[in-house]
Amino acid sequence: MPIRKSVCAVLALVGGLAGGAAAQVTYEQGGATVRFQVFDPAANGGAGLWTSTRTAFPGQQVEWRVVVSYTGTRTDLFALGEARYQPTVSNADNVGTGAAADQIGAWRNGGNSGNGLPGSMLSTAEGESGAPLATYGRVNYGGVAANAATNNGHTLFRHTAGSEGAPTGNWLRIAGSFVSQWPRELNFPIPPLDVTANDINRILLGTAALQVSQSLDAAHHTAGTQNLVVLRQALVLSNATSTRTIQISSFRESFGRVGGVSGADEGDDRRYIAWQTGPSDNWGHRTTEPVIVPATITFIPSPGAGVAFVVFGLGAACRRRSGLGSVVPFRSTP
Repeated sequence: MPIRKSVCAVLALVGGLAGGAAAQVTYEQGGATVRFQVFDPAANGGAGLWTSTRTAFPGQQVEWRVVVSYTGTRTDLFALGEARYQPTVSNADNVGTGAAADQIGAWRNGGNSGNGLPGSMLSTAEGESGAPLATYGRVNYGGVAANAATNNGHTLFRHTAGSEGAPTGNWLRIAGSFVSQWPRELNFPIPPLDVTANDINRILLGTAALQVSQSLDAAHHTAGTQNLVVLRQALVLSNATSTRTIQISSFRESFGRVGGVSGADEGDDRRYIAWQTGPSDNWGHRTTEPVIVPATITFIPSPGAGVAFVVFGLGAACRRRSGLGSVVPFRSTP
């Protein structure tokens, strides 16, 4: 897919900032966690809680978010600088439209967000809230705008049976509007390498949490390295009638890559999240191979079915303990 000049200009700005700090960049193996969380309104005595697992039923809306934390050994890091990733929903219902398929919440400003676009970013309070929002999107970290001029606003892509290079199965994936192709594996242990400009663009134009140094933009800067909410969304479940397990997560190939196209670093497939080392730094410290922690939703066709499932499980356990063996559920003859 062609890329407009305005997109290239944005990438040149990002590359220029990164290149200006290249001599000072440090690396740390591990040291970052990207955690996906779902909100369970029934937890915490009914007060609700952001957690890693919950049960949901047809037609329900499940609030979810992305939280980034530094987990390394340095004590002098100041703030998040750059995190590029693409959220995914596995085992999705992609059949039909509306209630006949899984959906996500409406994007704020149509998915075009950035600190340079007033009113397009979500606030800290909206990132912390587990209540449904009218619109969703990036939280706080919008140092580079994905705006109407670049035509790369946040977009939902559906993948079925390996379409557009995706893994098998049914998936939802969030990325910029240019990234219809699932980013591919770029680790080439045996030459020749064949990293292309399109490969790198599918990373750069994905979802991103970015901010320049506090010195350059104090008005929009957020300090801190722990439990940083960078995205809020919702999953509106279909009216499917079968139990399934859904994971909201991401995948390694969508994260920022140290190596570029050709050159001495082309074979450097380390993936990273970058941090600021002080108020004047953009993203001088990179933590490589971040840990991705998914959130899991157990989809049950109806609350009654959930109760029946639990009762059946307890009954089976009792029978095993009493020596009666396993229980085979009744099946009617077609």
